[in-house]
Amino acid sequence: MRVPVILLACSAAGVLGGGALIGVWALGVCLIFVSLCAGAWALLHDDGTAPAAREEELARPGAWIIDRARRAS
Repeated sequence: MRVPVILLACSAAGVLGGGALIGVWALGVCLIFVSLCAGAWALLHDDGTAPAAREEELARPGAWIIDRARRAS
């Protein structure tokens, strides 16, 4: 499991736990908020490339910074 997924799950658990301590109405608000954040994270995290195309990128961490700087200059 990847670290961002674990952090997202821990964050969701913390928000929902805090909402449960406040009350049922706050738990509902927290559940809506967590659902919206998870949906936004999933949509913004997808860059539209196939998983096989990203393997090369993952093999060279930080290479996208260099490529971006080359394109900008």
